[in-house]
Amino acid sequence: MNYKEITENFVREYSDYKSDIANFSEYIEADWKNSLSGDQLRILLQGIDVDFILKSLIYNVEVVKRYKSKTKAKRYATVIGQFFNYIRKTTDIVNPDLYDAISYNRLRENSYMQQMMAYIDKCEMLAGIVEQEPLTSTEAEKILIWTNEQFIAQEWEDATSFRKAVAAIGIKMMMLYGITYRELRKIKWNDYNEMYNCITVNGFELRLPLKLSIQLRNIKKFVFDKKIINGKNLIFAGFQGEAWNDITSSSGIPDYMGTLIGITSVTSIVKYGISQLLKAGLSDSIIKKMTGASEKIIQGCLLQEDNELKQIINAKILMADWYYEF
Repeated sequence: MNYKEITENFVREYSDYKSDIANFSEYIEADWKNSLSGDQLRILLQGIDVDFILKSLIYNVEVVKRYKSKTKAKRYATVIGQFFNYIRKTTDIVNPDLYDAISYNRLRENSYMQQMMAYIDKCEMLAGIVEQEPLTSTEAEKILIWTNEQFIAQEWEDATSFRKAVAAIGIKMMMLYGITYRELRKIKWNDYNEMYNCITVNGFELRLPLKLSIQLRNIKKFVFDKKIINGKNLIFAGFQGEAWNDITSSSGIPDYMGTLIGITSVTSIVKYGISQLLKAGLSDSIIKKMTGASEKIIQGCLLQEDNELKQIINAKILMADWYYEF
């Protein structure tokens, strides 16, 4: 499989990453000075290191001036890291040094993202601060598939599998209702109405999709049968009944996200959920009260290149009085 086939397959699976992959390919072509469709490019891919990818980012920032914000630059770095992780998993192309650097914890000094962020943070040509964007539709779909997989066997007799199942419920509720981690931690079993398939959050009675309701019902049965309820009757707790604390890592969600999509910020899940509420037409004031999100979080929830949003906006404009007379 040559480079062109690899990129086409990757973009087919992660359609939201098309532009970033095209920008990376442009740099490779300029540096390689040969066709990207030849098998010889495999040799280049085996020799690419973090420094090469960093130079490609610098090219896109400083030479062609394609990325102008720290957030967009970080997205590029994340996408290219995920692209090489995809190459590692789906091809026989060997590049252990790069693969290891990408897989290292982001806090590690020689990790891929640590090196990329060292440039992004200091670059004066990039505006603003790094803000976490909402999940893309591709990322959301991948996470949703993972959450449902945690309920296939329904064997939660060990702490790890139980932790994943509870995290899956939490992720779904953040993606569906835009609830912040802080508010999610407060939800009690008393807030869940099993008969009417709804859950109350900050005074709002929210309907549960059938699949999520069944999953929550199954978790509840397991929790009560095993008598692992905590003193405050909180839903989101560990195998010994210990409640999630105010650090998101206690839930395990950042670790699961990092493995799945290379992003560890829970904020991206919350922003995705809020973006869906905004598209549905809910006002900022209602969203703020229901989710516990700040004004700043809400304002940063819509992707500028969101084609679905464009369709929704234009559909609503068509309903304006006298539209066809303008």
